[in-house]
Formats: sequence, C-alpha cells, structure tokens
Amino acid sequence: MKNSVQAPINLENWIEANRDKFKPPVSNQYLYDGRDFFVMVIAGPNARNDFHLVDSEEYFYQLKGDIKVLTREGDQIVEHLVREGETFFIPPNVPHAPVRPPETLGVVVERRRPPGEHEHVIFYCENCGAVVENIDFDCGDIVEHFSQAMLDFWNDDARRTCAQCGTKVPQPKPVEPFAA
Repeated sequence: MKNSVQAPINLENWIEANRDKFKPPVSNQYLYDGRDFFVMVIAGPNARNDFHLVDSEEYFYQLKGDIKVLTREGDQIVEHLVREGETFFIPPNVPHAPVRPPETLGVVVERRRPPGEHEHVIFYCENCGAVVENIDFDCGDIVEHFSQAMLDFWNDDARRTCAQCGTKVPQPKPVEPFAA
C-alpha cells in the first residue's frame, strides 16, 4: 500500500473543531498519529499530580498562555516556566509534570514507542517524597491509555496510599490560573 500525503491542516480550525474532546486529566488529542512520531494538541486545564517518564525526548511548543513543566532532578523538583511562543525540550528518562492552566494550548511531539518500551506514570507522596506507585505499561495509544492509568490509580485507595508514611495521594482538580 502506498503512503498518502495528508493535506495541510489549519491548526486554529482544527482546535476549534475538536475543542469538545479536550478533557482532563490530560486534555490531549492527536493532531497527527504517525508511524515514527505523533503530535498532540494539549489544552488547559489539566488535572494531574503524576510525573511522566519515557526513554525518549519530548518537544513542547506553547501556542497560547503560559504553562509550568515540573521536572524531578534527583530529589529536587525544578519548575520550568514555558511562556506563550516558547519551545521546551525534555531529555529521555527525566520525570516531568506539565501544569496547564485554563485557556492554554500547546503542541507536544513525541517519538512512537516501539513494542515493549514502556511508559511510566509515577506518583510521589506529597508528604515524604517516596514513590507511591510507578505505573509501568506498554502504551499503544497515549490519549486513551495514559488517562486511564491515572483514573485507575485515583479510584483505588490502597494504591494511592504511601507505604512509608500513610499519606493518600489526592485526586487532583483541574489547574487554576497562575497568580500574577
């Protein structure tokens, strides 16, 4: 079968036509779902308290509004402000947590994971910093599987409870606008 070239996409029109599909916790939709990479449009607000980890780079372009991307570097959480019009790169194997307030829009490009390469959705204890759960899974469809992994975790009190200190990881609410 011959590959076919898609027509150019007017991004603003595409976002408007798909606006009703952007729903927390992640609020992402495929713009392009290719063999080697995929492109997602991600709208705010999101509702996440996890860190994402994968063995490949990620590219962020912030279309509208400002977001924060938290990274875990050793035992430290580093906050990166990504302003409208800026790009941001995440190296492989860096746990990161995008924080997207309402009315924000971004584009994220990621490499397609080969079979057997797993995603990680990691929840840390807000009280003691211990790993509460590291959900390690083969993610064939990041839009569907990623959100479902989070929902399954939040709906299980035993999984949400820190083994070290007994603190329960809360189910997050959609992100509020950043204070000026």
